Amino acid sequence: MRKNLLLDKDGAQSSLDELNSHAKSLTEEGELGRAIQAYDTVLLAAPAAEVLADANFQLGLIYREWNEIFAAQRFFGKAHQLDPDVTEYRDELSALNQHIAQNQQQIFEERARKNSDQIVSLFRIATGLKLIQMDKGVQAYPLMKSRTKIYPNAAVAKHLLTDVIITDEEKNSAIEFLEERDWLTSTQSNRYAIQESGLGVFYSELAKLHVVNEAYEEAAACYEQAHWLDGSNSEALCHKVICDAKAQLWEDGLLTLERTGDSPTGDVDPADYYRAVAQICGVAYQSKGNETMGKRAIKACQDALSISGKDKELSRLLKSLESTTGQEAEGIKSRSKRWWQR
Repeated sequence: MRKNLLLDKDGAQSSLDELNSHAKSLTEEGELGRAIQAYDTVLLAAPAAEVLADANFQLGLIYREWNEIFAAQRFFGKAHQLDPDVTEYRDELSALNQHIAQNQQQIFEERARKNSDQIVSLFRIATGLKLIQMDKGVQAYPLMKSRTKIYPNAAVAKHLLTDVIITDEEKNSAIEFLEERDWLTSTQSNRYAIQESGLGVFYSELAKLHVVNEAYEEAAACYEQAHWLDGSNSEALCHKVICDAKAQLWEDGLLTLERTGDSPTGDVDPADYYRAVAQICGVAYQSKGNETMGKRAIKACQDALSISGKDKELSRLLKSLESTTGQEAEGIKSRSKRWWQR
């Protein structure tokens, strides 16, 4: 399964069978958090009602296993609504509704506890984002980082931070901070849901904090989630390339490069980006002998050196690539001299 399908929701439309198969494999392997995100990608890409119904049903099964009763009920209900002729959907929904009716006190006490935990999560997300706006990233970092241990990815966060009951007495400035920016919206009286735009800001800002703390693998994961939430966010992918290289996640970096262009976008530092591309493609060439990667690595080395000037590691990489590929990097000699002539 190509991991970058999750980075490309539009591309997933032409690979639904592969994505569905991958989601089922993840479920069988016990990788339930990743399976949830795969099924949610199906929900966003699938045009056919029967495919949507099956994805909703599979999500219901996972959440039931996690004892997230009301999330399971929501997905079972949607599956039955989309394809009412499938008896399995109807039977699972009926069985769950009966279980809730027979264990009302225990289940609603558990729901109240989880609802309090959800409010705490929203409070910490909001407080972290407010602290960042006040240039207090050190204080924001532990608050925000703790949420990714509870919600392993954006899809799980989106599903479980839905139908949160917040009374007027429970509202505070942090909740209002999210509401004012439409990052948290009211679905009905006293019930709220986190929005993808709010989660996108959360993952992007947390990724930056991970970078500051040199937690590059965690930063790469956050940038991946930010892009999953907003496929037009090409900056997140470029930042992820840099983090993949710093974390030496060469295969992940190579997959990410399939979705990026030769030049960085937005606020991404060009020298850092070209350096990362050179390292990732250089490793791909040296380990697999892929000539296309070798040429791309040489070009990226040239681009990085033309910006940053002296870089011993990149210069060594370029020399090694030129000697093994037999290519002459035209223009690099004159450009590499300029750093001491300025």
